[in-house]
Amino acid sequence: MKILVAALSVTGNAKIRTGVERFYASIAKSLEKEGHTLFLYEDDKPIDVDKFDIKNMVSSLFSSMVSKKFQAYFEKIQPDAVHIPIELGVGLAARKFCLKKGIPFTTAFHTNLPLLLYLLFRIPETLTWKYLRWFHKPAAKTHVFTERMQGWLRGYGFEQPLPVIPPGVDNSLFYYDPDPTFESSHPRPYFIYAGRVTREKNIEAFLDLDLPGTKFVVGSGPVKEELMKKYSGKALFFTSEHLRKLLSNADVFVLPSRFETFGIVQIEALSCGLPVAGFPVMGPLDVIEQGVNGYALEDLKEAALKCLTLNKEHCMHSAKRFTWEETAKGFSTHQIRFDSK
Repeated sequence: MKILVAALSVTGNAKIRTGVERFYASIAKSLEKEGHTLFLYEDDKPIDVDKFDIKNMVSSLFSSMVSKKFQAYFEKIQPDAVHIPIELGVGLAARKFCLKKGIPFTTAFHTNLPLLLYLLFRIPETLTWKYLRWFHKPAAKTHVFTERMQGWLRGYGFEQPLPVIPPGVDNSLFYYDPDPTFESSHPRPYFIYAGRVTREKNIEAFLDLDLPGTKFVVGSGPVKEELMKKYSGKALFFTSEHLRKLLSNADVFVLPSRFETFGIVQIEALSCGLPVAGFPVMGPLDVIEQGVNGYALEDLKEAALKCLTLNKEHCMHSAKRFTWEETAKGFSTHQIRFDSK
């Protein structure tokens, strides 16, 4: 089966890719083993995620939305199924084309867009939810990560089938790989955040915690330089070049975001033996087993300190239930085939 995915293209200097990018890049490998091919259609005017402002975003999204290139690409590859995981830009172009031609399609809910647009631009969440119901309503199915997300969307009026397809972790990239000499000159314990360094990730909630030892922030993004100046001498900042080593040598992974729909990075941390501390919100609550592989508490400091008592073996074992092979099977199973010939 040939599956065409209309995915928003992004650019920037970040070493850590967005969760949406990693999701489809990861399942593409597993889909090939099943005899399927994933084709990513990305418009040629990407959003610069290191300059995430209204002007940059609107320009890119409007260009993608009115583009007729999706139709040309569709006709070129003649896919068997269409999947639309982005509600803006190329997602709108793909949706419009499919509805016009009577082609069934599936969608996915990857991003908490109502909260994101409110945090970035103060757009009322009720308006975004109204738009999202309109966007996803014609879809044959809308893929979600967890049962919690499934119930959440039902509460906002999503009536179509919502199959649960959790993300996975690449165990060939993320595994316990400690090096006693790596970054060993700093006082322990080591508390670490890794991911996009953006406003909505709420990283300051982590950096403001009164914790013993050393704090690490790993990744790139539009607010990294600002945070480096503000927290100079209070935290260490790295690119993701040695991410596995950093995770394997740390003591606790802290996920301060209240924005995640899942948070792939937390299962990557678990796979490297790190317990996860987070808030009791969607994402952490779907991965953290209290007192086994982490703590999800309103008091983030308490959660982080409690994680110091947890067993790394238990953390690594808990990550094994998330595999990209299972994700790919779920993804292909819940596509809608059609005769494109």
